[in-house]
Amino acid sequence: MQGPTVRESIEAQVAELQRSPPDYLVSLKPLQVPRTALVQQEVMYPCPEGGKNGPWELNLVMRGPPGGNYVNELPVRLEFNKDYPAAAPSVNFMCIIHHFFLNDDNNPFPLFYESLRGDHSVKNILKALYGFLTKPLHPCPSCDAKFLQGGEMNAERVQIIESYKKQQKYPALFDAVTGWREEWFQPELFSALASKSEDALRDLLTEEAPGVYSFPLFREDFCAMFLEEMDNFYASGLPVRRPNSMNNYGIIVNEIGMERMIDVLQQQVLQPISALLFGEEGAQLDRHHCFMVQYKPGEDLGLDMHTDDSDVTYNVCLGKEFEGAGLTFCGMMGAADHRQVSHVYQHVKGRCVVHLGRKRHGADDITSGERRNLIIWNTSLNWRRSKAYREVAFEQEASAPSLQCLSYTHDRDYGIYKKYPPGREGFQGHGWCPPSSSEYPGFKEEPWDATE
Repeated sequence: MQGPTVRESIEAQVAELQRSPPDYLVSLKPLQVPRTALVQQEVMYPCPEGGKNGPWELNLVMRGPPGGNYVNELPVRLEFNKDYPAAAPSVNFMCIIHHFFLNDDNNPFPLFYESLRGDHSVKNILKALYGFLTKPLHPCPSCDAKFLQGGEMNAERVQIIESYKKQQKYPALFDAVTGWREEWFQPELFSALASKSEDALRDLLTEEAPGVYSFPLFREDFCAMFLEEMDNFYASGLPVRRPNSMNNYGIIVNEIGMERMIDVLQQQVLQPISALLFGEEGAQLDRHHCFMVQYKPGEDLGLDMHTDDSDVTYNVCLGKEFEGAGLTFCGMMGAADHRQVSHVYQHVKGRCVVHLGRKRHGADDITSGERRNLIIWNTSLNWRRSKAYREVAFEQEASAPSLQCLSYTHDRDYGIYKKYPPGREGFQGHGWCPPSSSEYPGFKEEPWDATE
């Protein structure tokens, strides 16, 4: 008599946990087939063979011990393949979490898998994860201190979110159970999404330039409501962290209690559009970094040319009233036209522009008023594991760069064509682009010393 398949074995374990869950398990979804799979270092879409031979995903939410630094709800994903149970599933924290024994992708260090001692049952893995949130994997004075430091950072973030719950101006913006309301969206977008028709979605998209699209997203009254909430957070006096290394003003909305709400937006609204436009990079969006940026005279005026730490970027203008502040697009990182201008996009309130994160772009200086944008950097686990992501090939540039596409933070020849902006002279001689193998004919590198 044939025994249960790998999938049936995992499903039986899931059913048992659903019948008798441990106290730290908040929720457990049924086993499912992912939208993408990584086969021979290539992202496959859709998932091959409908999940008959794997891979499979198990999504759950858990929390750490009462009174500890990880008492907040933490979404986790276990990824199984056909080699289970001989091979442990991959463990992924699908949320913001500060923990010393996690790498930059929120995956536990190999020491965690070693601690399982070959017992790869779902129950044992969850028990090990609870311990992972309780004490260091490797107890020693240094690891103990760093584990405590990471935990305190996590607790501080949770405390800010909990404190702001009492001060929210529009609680509906934080209610992931109810989710995003129809009246917040432009009606044509809501109708296209509800129809589940790719043709209806495609009809809404305007191709602004190769690889750059825009579409109607939010109504203006929603934009106003969202900005009121951001101003309310500023007025709360709670700590505000910079959105990224380049923007000095703005708010990380995931840090004030909206992370789960953006999860819903990502899966219900952004995912169908990304899958339609960007094949492998956008086929399965897994995580996000979501923040509001602002530009106005006396603060950040614009943003240097750059690429995003994102696989697919969504950028929607929330207002207010402004002049200037266009978004200049160049080529794709690694392409021969990487530093050639292709389009200048003019922001429209409520309209969203979407592009791959590796598309070079920059915010032109604002001339008057104030512009605020909500930006969502989306990442895909399988795309980032693929050879195509990890091994970007740079083509030789055909000619000198467009002046609009030069970057003072990245380019080795910026000073040959432009004078550095005041206060940015320290970047001279520290660029990396183009790599030496990709220099255009006649390339000259700026000197290291800004006084030469």
